[in-house]
Amino acid sequence: MVGQEYKLGLYTGSERELDANYLFSTVQSLSRHLEEFDPKTFDYVVFDEAHHVGAGSYQRIASHFEPRFMLGMTATPTRNDEFNVYDFFDNNIAYQITLQRAQEADMLAPFHYFGIHDLQVDGEEIDDYADFARLTSDARVEHVIEQLERYDVDNVRRGLVFCSRTEEAHRLARLFCERGYRSLALDGSSTDQQREDAIERLECDRSERDDWLEFIFTVDIFNEGVDIPSVNLIVMLRPTESAIIFVQQLGRGLRLHEGKDYVLVLDFIGNYKKSYLIPIALSGDRTYNKDNLRRFIREGNRIIPGCSTISFDEVSERRIYQLIDREKFGSVRLVRNEYVALKNMLGRIPTLMDFYENGAIDVQLIFSNNRLGSYHAFLTKYEREYETKFTKTQEQMLRFVSQKLASGKRVQDLLLLKMLLASPIVSREAYERAVHEEHQSLPTAACSVRNVLSSAFLTGGQANTFSLCTFLASGDRDFEISDTFARALMDPEFKSQLEEVVDYGIFIHGKRFAQNYRDTSLVLYQKYTYEDVCRILEWHQNVNGQNIGGYKYDADTNTFPVFINYEKGDDIADSIRYQDRFVTPSRLIAISKQPRNMNSPEIERLKNVESNGMRTHLFVRKNKSDAESKEFYYLGEMMPTGRFTPIIMAGTDKPAVEIEYDLLTPVADELYDYITSG
Repeated sequence: MVGQEYKLGLYTGSERELDANYLFSTVQSLSRHLEEFDPKTFDYVVFDEAHHVGAGSYQRIASHFEPRFMLGMTATPTRNDEFNVYDFFDNNIAYQITLQRAQEADMLAPFHYFGIHDLQVDGEEIDDYADFARLTSDARVEHVIEQLERYDVDNVRRGLVFCSRTEEAHRLARLFCERGYRSLALDGSSTDQQREDAIERLECDRSERDDWLEFIFTVDIFNEGVDIPSVNLIVMLRPTESAIIFVQQLGRGLRLHEGKDYVLVLDFIGNYKKSYLIPIALSGDRTYNKDNLRRFIREGNRIIPGCSTISFDEVSERRIYQLIDREKFGSVRLVRNEYVALKNMLGRIPTLMDFYENGAIDVQLIFSNNRLGSYHAFLTKYEREYETKFTKTQEQMLRFVSQKLASGKRVQDLLLLKMLLASPIVSREAYERAVHEEHQSLPTAACSVRNVLSSAFLTGGQANTFSLCTFLASGDRDFEISDTFARALMDPEFKSQLEEVVDYGIFIHGKRFAQNYRDTSLVLYQKYTYEDVCRILEWHQNVNGQNIGGYKYDADTNTFPVFINYEKGDDIADSIRYQDRFVTPSRLIAISKQPRNMNSPEIERLKNVESNGMRTHLFVRKNKSDAESKEFYYLGEMMPTGRFTPIIMAGTDKPAVEIEYDLLTPVADELYDYITSG
């Protein structure tokens, strides 16, 4: 009540202030003395760090008391085990905020993050964080100190150093002291009094105490539940194994504090397998979309809110790029974990839009996983509450639309499907009108769409995989639903699910693929597979990458896409080790196939491009190491400059032609640097 005085009390250690209106206790103390309390003692019970509520001590407290209301507070409600924190609190979410939103609201101190490569010891990278000798070598200590002095804070240094092992923390603290840096180590065996004393020594006015500290070295114990507002330096000397723990440790320095303008974060990135979690943690992007992560590494300063900055040195940046390429984000295990986290938060089976609206894993990772292929297939395998069954034809159709169309890269197919779900016959005029009205710059591609939806586009094994996916009846003008599709749609649940996938694809198109390039359906700097390109360029049939072989001319559309793997692996034969290379962001030298000479058909077409009107599109990927996709960045159209140079391929006697092109749009600096960097 207004004006009423409240008494605050403690119940911990020797403190037993039971006459307080508000009693504060540690979980450990309270759980050991529950017999002293009547179950109805408290009207309200509030758990801090509520993500631990699955632990036995928390459970004993929760089951003992019978309050009118129970509240959990945590910054990390998603757990790595099976316990559902949201369900425990009846899925009531009073408020939630991400690190990024808190920064936007100026609730946290800005930070300047520097990703620095860890040291080579005896010429080898540190990749075994159990190798104590390497972690505590004099060379590593000197390397860390050199970087500390290089990036030092502007005022009094108050730092937390997170290590990977207890022995490492204690030895490094000792070695730092020997070099004049006042340090100590704390670990799980340190008493509360030792921890409180160390924090006081770190935060104190150095004119008032002679035993002040610059650094506290620790292993995990300060990840949460500790408040040291004056900390202005975070040093990470351990591998990032969890995005959650990374944010917890970063957060130890983000409290606002008088005299603290920012927090300096030095992350020593060794040669370990999960450094791709760093951009996930810093960006808050839980989609596991590889392009989002690559973009964050390139443009983090533009994306992170407020005055914070992010910078990686060249070695660290390259390591993270390589790991992003190699990691299988679409693994069933990852998909299941992220699905469970979202379901727990919502309290129900998520829809496709739920994934997007809650910043959860990108559903394309579900669609592209060949063990899954559709959301229905995922739910059938891994969701006990899901009991929907479909026929083989219906399952195949859902898989086709999910895998081939729902990425939104070409919306014309989706628009026609959307219209067919409402009417069994769609006139060509109505379809063309819908395309032009909703997507002004898009070509209609009626013939190409007919091929895609009548199973004529796919060839080889893909045609067999989707042999039942005939959505359109034969015809040359209007679009009529096939008998197979009509029978499938008699099931209202199938129709509803298919419509959900179609609507999702149309939505994603508007978000990611609406800025079309030069009257095409392509988007500059987006990524495409060989099959995507064949479909979007409106070829009558798909051509597999092996048959494209670097480039392919399509006479019907007069298009000539060029595909370049910029980095050549060591296992590439000399005969196909083409020395394609950028000269500048707007000029490229590409090598023809071999054997070719100045009179070969493709060279003749390129010589006469001004008169024949052929459109040459450039697609580039840095290398072939991406574990999940074979996608190329679209870099726009290019024109041959007229410079054609006959060469002999290195290591062979086979002739080829070096072709110089000018790009109509210079490659953006960040992407150019990424592609061309060693």
